[in-house]
Amino acid sequence: MINRQPSTRSEIYGHRARIGYTCPPLSAEVFPYEFYKLVPAGVTLVITTLTVIERSQSEVDVAYEMSMRAARELAAADVDLVFLGGVPVNLSRGDENAQVMLQKLAAELGVKVSSSVAAQGKAAKVLGCKKVVVAHPYGAHEDARLIADAQRYGCEVLGVMGCGKLIKDFGRIPVTAALDMGRALMRAHPQADAIFFPSPHWVIEAIEMLEQEFGVTVMAASQACVWDALRLVGVNDRIAGYGRLLREF
Repeated sequence: MINRQPSTRSEIYGHRARIGYTCPPLSAEVFPYEFYKLVPAGVTLVITTLTVIERSQSEVDVAYEMSMRAARELAAADVDLVFLGGVPVNLSRGDENAQVMLQKLAAELGVKVSSSVAAQGKAAKVLGCKKVVVAHPYGAHEDARLIADAQRYGCEVLGVMGCGKLIKDFGRIPVTAALDMGRALMRAHPQADAIFFPSPHWVIEAIEMLEQEFGVTVMAASQACVWDALRLVGVNDRIAGYGRLLREF
């Protein structure tokens, strides 16, 4: 039986970069699929899922503690970057802690660390998003939270629309839903300069079409997270087909 360890980085799947990702939903389908559509060959996803099913406060609190343990295990697995998913989990100890926590973890683990909150904030800034509409996969009860997230990134929110789904249903959302919602929001708010699609468990196929159709910027959470992760590990490929963020920055 042959059990030989790779002698060089070029012999492994993630020879360009290995991205460690803590994924809050217990069952993850869409984000891993979209990750591999976005990244160039030689970049791999090292994923650990947490405990979130309904996104209750108790689940989020447990997921935060689990994400800290998972970050340490990912670093022990020698990933090139630890990426903490889930805006509610990132912010569960407060906005200020979300920034400090990244710095402390990076210093402790000796590896670069980022998060969904940090990535979307960077993306909104480099894209120059100011007046935005927000299309999300949840029910209307999440509107206020997602408006607050966009405002946290420095944006004025002109309109918001939800798809009415629970986390367990995300894999069954039609791929046309994001396109239809983006179009409806832009028709209702033509002065918007950007469309946000929060939640990285949400389809990306609408990005390019909406940017071309309305001449606006589109930022999806999955796109922003992948962009931030790639750039932090030095993968600077310009990726076409999924919006300005990956194509130009």
